[in-house]
Amino acid sequence: MQEGNRFAQMVSFAGYLPEKQVTTKSFAGVDDLPRSLDFVRLTGIDSHHEASKDQGSFELAIEAANKALARANLDASSIDLIINASVSKMDKDLSQHLSPSYATLIANELGASNAQTFDVSNACASMMTSLMIAESRIKSGKVDYALIVSGEFITPIIDEAKRRNLYLNPRALASLTVGDGAAAYILGSSKESGRIRFSEPFTLAQYNKHCIGQASAKHRGPQMRTKARDLQNGVINNLGVFLQRAVEHMDLKWDEIDHTYSHPTTPKAVKKGAKIAIEIFGEINFLHNDSADTANTASTTHGVLLEKSQNSGYLKSNETTFMVSFGSGLAIMAIHFHLPEGVENW
Repeated sequence: MQEGNRFAQMVSFAGYLPEKQVTTKSFAGVDDLPRSLDFVRLTGIDSHHEASKDQGSFELAIEAANKALARANLDASSIDLIINASVSKMDKDLSQHLSPSYATLIANELGASNAQTFDVSNACASMMTSLMIAESRIKSGKVDYALIVSGEFITPIIDEAKRRNLYLNPRALASLTVGDGAAAYILGSSKESGRIRFSEPFTLAQYNKHCIGQASAKHRGPQMRTKARDLQNGVINNLGVFLQRAVEHMDLKWDEIDHTYSHPTTPKAVKKGAKIAIEIFGEINFLHNDSADTANTASTTHGVLLEKSQNSGYLKSNETTFMVSFGSGLAIMAIHFHLPEGVENW
């Protein structure tokens, strides 16, 4: 296939959630929070999943990667590029891995001996950023198959937040909205254009200090401090313009999009964003707002929601999917793609 006549397509995807499930009320009940906040009512999050004692970001990522490879009917040796998009990159002992790249470790574990490997870091938008990079590599003829994978072990920030006096540290409250999970996508080449399309990335740097993740100063593991209302307002105030530009840039017809997914910071926030989209374009054919029992799993959220939709029998071959991603910073990106052939039979 000559460069210029070569395109990319979604070959498979997979989401993985660890078995342990924790109810929100068990750690964020009315008696636990400032002003007796009803956190479940405020966010719409009933529960989340947590990694087992033997799992960290790496182990979660491997679960999703193996599932995606099996669904694509591919051996790991067929993968030419592996990109890791994890925000956390933490092991079970809460040590963050820096070098060599996490993607290199994942390739070694999978047996992907022919793959180029590197990590991408763009907060919760890392996965979509990685998909855009992989798509460009396939179109250029440098890569036939790319695996984009992430495992997010982020629930330790809940424990860190709970150690604080939340009356005095209200910016730690957003830490209670997360969950652990993993996701993987495999992209391959196609002769057909338009199987995958991306928006122009938006970066709104004026919000770059509204959500900061870093190592905890007093305890092992991470912490997160968020101006949640200001960050959400930043999204809401710019979402309409972004969606209009994205739909035009991607040459989409809104009423022909079969499935829509937003980054689920909370189910309540997704409803606010959907209202803006409906006011501009009209009704959404199928909004998958299903994170009430998974919470926000950072870069893996869309993959987790796609997995839930597939398991529920909602997805059919070649239907179209539109996903919007938000990354603290503030980054906004969107992807539109045709679902893989045979997705309903996985």
